[in-house]
Amino acid sequence: MWELPDLRDISLPGITMTIATECGRTNVEVDGTVMEPISTATLVLTGASIVMRFVSIFINWSLAYEYWTDEAYAYCAWTVGSILVPMVVTSAIYIHILIASHSGQKRMTGRGVYANAAISYLFRDAYALNYALKYARAKEQDDKPSEIRYYQKLMTEECNVGFVRLFDSFLESAPQKVLQLAIVLRSPKELTYYRIFVFVVYFLSIAWCIQAYNRSNRLVQLDKHDIAARGRFFQFIFLLCFTVSRTICIAYMASVFPLETLVFCAVHAWLCGSVVFVVDSPTIAMSRFMNYLYCLCFGVVYLFIYTPLKDGPTKYKYSIYLTFCLLQNVVACALYIPLYVAIAITALYIVGIVILIFYYSRCHPSIVPTYFSQLMCACAVEAA
Repeated sequence: MWELPDLRDISLPGITMTIATECGRTNVEVDGTVMEPISTATLVLTGASIVMRFVSIFINWSLAYEYWTDEAYAYCAWTVGSILVPMVVTSAIYIHILIASHSGQKRMTGRGVYANAAISYLFRDAYALNYALKYARAKEQDDKPSEIRYYQKLMTEECNVGFVRLFDSFLESAPQKVLQLAIVLRSPKELTYYRIFVFVVYFLSIAWCIQAYNRSNRLVQLDKHDIAARGRFFQFIFLLCFTVSRTICIAYMASVFPLETLVFCAVHAWLCGSVVFVVDSPTIAMSRFMNYLYCLCFGVVYLFIYTPLKDGPTKYKYSIYLTFCLLQNVVACALYIPLYVAIAITALYIVGIVILIFYYSRCHPSIVPTYFSQLMCACAVEAA
């Protein structure tokens, strides 16, 4: 008899789930065709994300060099700052996330601080790809204990990496795109086809990044179904609407009142981060300072979109956040923003709210027995 891996406690950044491993009966049959969560496409996309990580780093530094050669030193400094600060912050948070987990602690032991920082910044997706390959091998060999173990590791790693990727998008990419959009709004002749392409890619990638992070949070909970394709489509659309609306609003205000907008965004991020720290009390490290820094980073994310830190009811949190941001948009549009831009900003946000309500009422999956929750029960029965 093989031994069932300990799957009862799964720790995530700011999230702690409890998975039931006890079955109410002794004759559980597992249908292995019910769910195939790791496909060849997933492996390919994970490998592609490793390559795209280096591509994005190259593009960001190339943009800073372009500003430098154009003697736009303020823009260059802003771009370099939006690269270095997120690099340090996200690397530190990722390292603390790994240290907080048992497998991650083994991974970090024996390495120096700089080696850990470099690996966390450059090779975050490598571990996820490794676990995905091991999971696929275990599934081919019908090794159920290894299948569960590597699935858990893969989903936890995907959630961790998706979480850090979320910070990369909002701490690194968002400030740069707000700057570029502010430049275009201040001087429309600066709008080129390349910049249009960059903006489109940015907005699509931001929405995809948030959706991927939310999906990873669900998949790592083995008693929950994945979101169906229809649900993912509507989720992507309302995330896109919120992100575009908030980014345009902030960028326009930055083009008119750059310093005031920076102060306002800092206060907004601090307020949201502090509320999250008090209400949700996430724990990713023994240090209270690191936990607070973690919340402040989410405060920056909340400049654009709300995503829950902890599993649980989010209706009231969404209601408060969306009302707060909608009022901000309406006030800014009424006082400072031209009518045609104001209509677009407000309409996008309202459409996003409507689609979000539709998604949660018609498309959001409930907690029901899944392939892996049944598989764990079968393993427990066989082990007994």
